[in-house]
Amino acid sequence: MQKDIAPKPVEPFTLEEERGLVDKLDALSVASLESYIASARASLANNALAPTWRPRIEFGARHAEVALTKAQAAAARDAIARPPAAPVVVPKPRKAAAAAVADAQGEQAADEE
Repeated sequence: MQKDIAPKPVEPFTLEEERGLVDKLDALSVASLESYIASARASLANNALAPTWRPRIEFGARHAEVALTKAQAAAARDAIARPPAAPVVVPKPRKAAAAAVADAQGEQAADEE
């Protein structure tokens, strides 16, 4: 008796699985979303991809592109809304400050003589 070697079709996403994927994609950073989209596109271009996986990957890629657009827009809004950073004041090291005080005292003593 010969076994059935044909792959079983993958069940379509359930509503719960779709929501889970959407939540995960919404939480990713811009760089992670770009990586996810590139990986999904490479998978879709692969001829060896089982046709049963194609709808799942297409769904993920579509939502990842929407999430990427939203994340980039939010980043642009944040960049515009932020005031320019205040200049950073670097304190002098203690040795340099102590040397400056000693020099100032030495100059005052020289001026008094």
